[in-house]
Parts: sequence; structure tokens; C-alpha cells
Amino acid sequence: MDNLLRGPSFSKHDKPQKLMVMLHGYGDNASNFMHLAEPLDRDEWGMHYISLNGPGIINGNIMGYQWFDLYPGGVYIADAGPKEYESINQEIESTILKLKETINYTLEQLNLTINDCVVMGFSQGGIITFELARRLNERLAGIGIISGRIIQKEEKLNKILQKTPIFISHGSQDNILPVVNFDKSINYLKKNNYSYESHLIDDDKHTISLKTINLFQEFIKKII
Repeated sequence: MDNLLRGPSFSKHDKPQKLMVMLHGYGDNASNFMHLAEPLDRDEWGMHYISLNGPGIINGNIMGYQWFDLYPGGVYIADAGPKEYESINQEIESTILKLKETINYTLEQLNLTINDCVVMGFSQGGIITFELARRLNERLAGIGIISGRIIQKEEKLNKILQKTPIFISHGSQDNILPVVNFDKSINYLKKNNYSYESHLIDDDKHTISLKTINLFQEFIKKII
């Protein structure tokens, strides 16, 4: 139980048929991110939503959490060398372990399986969403990477992830994670023959717009 991540949940159903796990961006928190559940939800999905706090606390930001440190050893991640990346990888592995345990616990409580679970994340939460999916030995119902990126560089066949529907979107005017990150992620997905749909949202910045919500709703309809 000590490894379980915490956060609010939302559902209109006594016996949900599906679970959506929502992962916030860097410096945000689960309660704030949970507000997306209501505009996203559709009654016919039978969805239970849970928004989780990242395991890391950010110095000077008592309301903000992180999934891994953007400044390993005091070095910004974009300038990180092999030593810093090793530290990041270890932190990500620890985070993924906690996510797995939390998701499995929640599914057990709802009497659902991993195949009933959708994981979506924004920004750093989108990075962790993909890192989680590529480490699972069972298929999720689908994943959503919104205004995030894929940090994995190794092209390694993952047959389970190849069968997992992937939604990836990005704002064309994103000034936090510039659109080049989206282009590199799409290139990675193509090379590894993953099943994905991609959307570059004109004029969007680093945000989840109504258009993005509508596109993600259409994706959910197709996979459940």
C-alpha cells in the first residue's frame, strides 16, 4: 500500500465498465487535472476516472508534483549527459512501479482488467504514459499522449505495445515542448510500426483545448 499513488476519482456509475487513469503535467496536481474528466466523459462509456499525483515533490511548489526530476544533479534535462540520464531512468523505473501497483489495485477494486484501462497524460504525464505502456506485459485498452513526447530512442519491437491503440496530439504553437518533439515522436512510432493516430492542433499552445478533448473523445469511442 505504501507504493500506491494518490488522487481523486470520479464516476457516474455504480459498476463501471472501464477505467481511465489521468496523469498531470510537471508542476501540476491530480485535483487540478481531474477537472478534465467531466467534459471528457460520455455516459455510454461506463467510465471510472482516477487522477494521480506524481511521486516527486517540487521544491518551492507545495501544490505541484513531478513524475521525474527535470533537473537531475542540477542539470536541465535537455543538457543532461549519460550520468544524468541514468539517474532519470532510475527515477522513471521507480515511478512506473508505483503506477503499475496503483493501477492494478484500482482495477481489482473495480473488478476490471488491464484491457479495460485507458491511460492518458499531458506533457510530462504524457511522457510517463508511454514509458508505462512500453513496460507492460499486458495490453491496455489505449493510451493518450497530449502535448508530450517520447523520450525512448531505442527502436525495439514491443509486440504488446504494437497492438495498443495510441492517441498523440500537440499544439502547433507549443512553446514549452516545441512541435519538433511531436515530429520526433511520430517518427519513432512509424519506425516501430505502432498503431496510432496523430493530431497537430493548429494555433494551440501547451494546453488541452476543446478541440483536443473532442478528438480524444472520438478516439475513446473507437477503442472501447
